[in-house]
Amino acid sequence: MSSPSIGEQKTTPVGGLSIAEDSWLTGVMSRTVHRVSGTVEEDGEPQAQRTLRKITDRPGFSYARVPTHHVRTSRLLERGGFHVVDTGITLETRQLPERDGEGRRARLARTEDQAAVEEIARRSFIYSRFHLDPDIPKHLADEIKAQWVGNFFRGQRGDYMIVAEHAGHVAGFLQLLNAPGNVLVIDLIAVGKDDRGLGLAEEMIRYAVSACGKPQTLRAGTQIANTASLSLYEKLGFRIVSTSYVLHHHGTAN
Repeated sequence: MSSPSIGEQKTTPVGGLSIAEDSWLTGVMSRTVHRVSGTVEEDGEPQAQRTLRKITDRPGFSYARVPTHHVRTSRLLERGGFHVVDTGITLETRQLPERDGEGRRARLARTEDQAAVEEIARRSFIYSRFHLDPDIPKHLADEIKAQWVGNFFRGQRGDYMIVAEHAGHVAGFLQLLNAPGNVLVIDLIAVGKDDRGLGLAEEMIRYAVSACGKPQTLRAGTQIANTASLSLYEKLGFRIVSTSYVLHHHGTAN
């Protein structure tokens, strides 16, 4: 999933590309961050290259997500100094398989869960694009995830938050977004390291389907390197619907 678009400044596409400042990531990373979106056709390459130079010739951090089949766009970004850090996979399902028994460890999050949820997010991720980028320190990648889920409790991102409890403590969380077409999107999901292997992630996903408006489609995104996540989604009947490259650019002064 892309970063929270809080305060994002959008621009008109030039040569097929749009550049927008990501003010939320700018605040977390303490440097100017831009998101590059769109795809480039052959006749738009000169304009797109000039557009990119506006951000690549100065300090800062930029990122882009490009469909894997759109090689022209990814090559143009690479020539501009962007590097692939992740291959993202989007999966969907319309129905979860039947399961014997009913789990009782998942519930809707409460305000007092914020600290526990943020700490799980801070300690649980290794395959996010921020963690896979060798030019982003681990402590910063961890903090991005912690603040990402914290945005739900601040009313800035997410429509639902599910938590799972085990042995008297919050052991995992599931942040969700509503999307057009009665689609429920898994924005972020994690289970604490000491509570994995107990089926908590599956239980939270199943609870979300019944507690969050009974969506027609459930959508999730993960990384090709995250084989455990892919196995879980495949077990639950998800199928791949799209793939994309995620590219990062770090300005020379950073």
